[in-house]
Amino acid sequence: MVWLLVVTVGLFGLSVALATFALRDLDRAVSEGDIGRPLSAPKAAGLFVAAQLLPLRQPGGAVTEEGRSFRDCADCPEMVGIRPGMFLMGSPVFEPGRYEHIWDRPPIRRQLKFVNREGPRRLVRIAYPFALARYELTYAEWDRAQDDPDWERLTGLAPRKPERADGAGPDWAVTRIDQIDANAYAAWLSAKTGQSYRIPTEAEWEYAARAGTTTVYHWGDDVGIDNAACRGCSTKWTTDLVGPVGLHPPNGFGLYDMIGNGWEWVEDCFVPWHDPVKTDGSAHVFEDCELVVFKGGTAIAEPWQARAAMRVGPHPYNDGRGSVIRLLREMPAP
Repeated sequence: MVWLLVVTVGLFGLSVALATFALRDLDRAVSEGDIGRPLSAPKAAGLFVAAQLLPLRQPGGAVTEEGRSFRDCADCPEMVGIRPGMFLMGSPVFEPGRYEHIWDRPPIRRQLKFVNREGPRRLVRIAYPFALARYELTYAEWDRAQDDPDWERLTGLAPRKPERADGAGPDWAVTRIDQIDANAYAAWLSAKTGQSYRIPTEAEWEYAARAGTTTVYHWGDDVGIDNAACRGCSTKWTTDLVGPVGLHPPNGFGLYDMIGNGWEWVEDCFVPWHDPVKTDGSAHVFEDCELVVFKGGTAIAEPWQARAAMRVGPHPYNDGRGSVIRLLREMPAP
C-alpha cells in the first residue's frame, strides 16, 4: 500500500506542476486576447486534476477591472461591460460549506446525489464580451415595465405587480419573481431598446460574480461583516427580506449584490453536477427541464448558501420571496 500512496502523491505533484505551467500559458493568452488558445493535453489534464483539490488562481485574474457603464435609455438598468476571459468554475472539494446541504436536509442518504453539485471544477472560456446589470432589478424598474401598455403584447403575459413587504421602497430589488417573469422582462426591454437582453447563463453569472477570484466569496474565504446581505452577515441590513440594492461593496467588476440580497435567475437547467464538457459559457439546457438554477444567496440564506459556487435548483415557476432578476446585455465583438 505504501507504493500506491507514493505513486498517488507523485501523480498529484505532477498535476500541480502541470497546472502551474497551464495557468502561466493561460495568463499569456488572456493578456494577448486569445481566449480560445488551447492547452496541451498534459497541461489541460494537470489543471483539471489539481483544480478539484486546490483553489489555484484564476487565469488573468490579476488584471480584473471594472468595465464601461452605460444605459440604453434613461430609465433602463445601468449595465457594466465585462471583458472576455477564462475562469475555473465550481468549487474545490475541500471548500468550506460545500457539503452543508447534505447535513442540512435529512435524511442524508437522499442528499448524497448532490455531493458533487459544484463539480467537477473545470476551465471555462468566455470568448465574447457582455454587459451585466450593476444592480438587481428594482421595484421601480419592474413597475415601469408593468405600466407600459405594450407589456402584454410584447411578452404574452398580463401585467403583474407582486405583493411587497411592508416598507419596501422603489430601490429595493423586486422579488416574488419567477424565471418566466425574468425572461419576459428581458424580452420587453429588448423590444423597447432594440438591443438583446436576457438572463445570464450560470457560467456567465459565476465568471462575473468571481471577478478574477477563486475564494469562497469575491472578498475572501470568510464571510465577515458588512460584505453582503445574508443571515448574520450585515449590520447594514438585518432583516430576512430582500432589500435595497447596492448597500454593500461591489466586486472587482463593479457589480453589487452578486452575493446576498436575492437569488438571481440564470438560464440553465439544474442537474446535481456540472457538465464537464460545457466549457464555452453557454447554458446547460435540455428538453423537459423540470428544475432550473438560481445563484448568489439571499438575505435569509446562511453564509454557506451565498458562496459563488453554490447552485440551487428550484422550479422555473417558483416565485417565492427571495428570487430576483439581474439582466445580461449581449455586446458586439470588439
